[in-house]
Amino acid sequence: MDRIRFGIIGTGARGSHYGFLLSREYREDAEVVALCDSNPIRLRNVREMLGLNAKLFTDYRDLLALDDVDAVIITTPDYTHAEIAIASLEAGKDVLCEKPIATTVKGCREVLDAVKRSDRTFMTGFVLRYNRVFSTIKKMVSEGEIGSLKLVTSIDNRQGADYFRRWHRFRKNSGGLLVHKSCHSLDVINWVVDSEPVRVSAFGGNDVYVPGKWRGERCLTCKWKRECPEYIDLRSPRLSKLYLEPEKFDGYIRDVCVWTSEKDTCDNATVIIEYANGVRATYTLCLFTPYTSRQMSFIGDGGKLEVDEAKRQIILYPNYSSDVKTQKIGEERGGHGGGDMGLINDFLTAIREGKKPLASAEAGSLSVLLGLAAIKSIREGRTIELKEME
Repeated sequence: MDRIRFGIIGTGARGSHYGFLLSREYREDAEVVALCDSNPIRLRNVREMLGLNAKLFTDYRDLLALDDVDAVIITTPDYTHAEIAIASLEAGKDVLCEKPIATTVKGCREVLDAVKRSDRTFMTGFVLRYNRVFSTIKKMVSEGEIGSLKLVTSIDNRQGADYFRRWHRFRKNSGGLLVHKSCHSLDVINWVVDSEPVRVSAFGGNDVYVPGKWRGERCLTCKWKRECPEYIDLRSPRLSKLYLEPEKFDGYIRDVCVWTSEKDTCDNATVIIEYANGVRATYTLCLFTPYTSRQMSFIGDGGKLEVDEAKRQIILYPNYSSDVKTQKIGEERGGHGGGDMGLINDFLTAIREGKKPLASAEAGSLSVLLGLAAIKSIREGRTIELKEME
């Protein structure tokens, strides 16, 4: 097969990054031939930033009608993923869909049905499966280095104020941050545990990003910009091209005040999960930590693994032994600790060889259902059986 011809639907930060990788790192194997975004200013700016000679579209259906597009990457707002993914499969395109694949139970079911009907490749954007920190953990647990897995603890430490100035802060757009953000970590837990979640209990709320000392409307015009710890400057070259200039077309403001913005999602939550194989897990999301890193523990009847994503470090504590082993995973380029390029490698291989990718549609659906079940538990104050989400 010659170079695989890509269309990218959604040209914000994530879509433009995929465009950069495909046009720089994979130019022998792939070509970006079309870009789509509802905002024509951003669309033109991104084509210029990437130095592409791609066709431009403001309606994804027009891009899908092109015979010279073999595969699409979907990086639009979350609530549009299911609709565009299904249309792409029906148009005969291979699909890499950013997580989450949908924001509702119905959307997940419809995507899975479309994948079953299609003979095309579908991949979920679970980059952590291709980050060697997490793939090493998966291998160590699968090979029994801590015996039989019993417990998992996971803390998502995030400097996450940015989510409360963007469209993600509304559940109607993102499904909630326990779907949009947490689906990465929830997928890693599902993957390593290798079983179906049975029931979920969760507690959470919005306790930090609330009106207080700083009460602006947006960073650009805020009188507290010199002292506010969450100030961002949209006038920087890249942010200006992606957001400030395009604002003239659709009025989307990218630097809404994180403190005073209207929002209906949580900035912290704790989730308890029980799996069919008896493993129990706890997951904590905190979006106001002073640093960003996923920290996980996997505990079996033969030992314990401690993982720090930012340090790229795994420590093995065997039971009844002082032979503690520390493993450092080397740095890798491309974004998400090498996960972005690993994801693209697997997608290209799956297309060429007709294989099912590691980050499948089924995995994408399961993490969404788990996040939605956690949100349902918080709202209703009770344990949720996963079968309720079917």
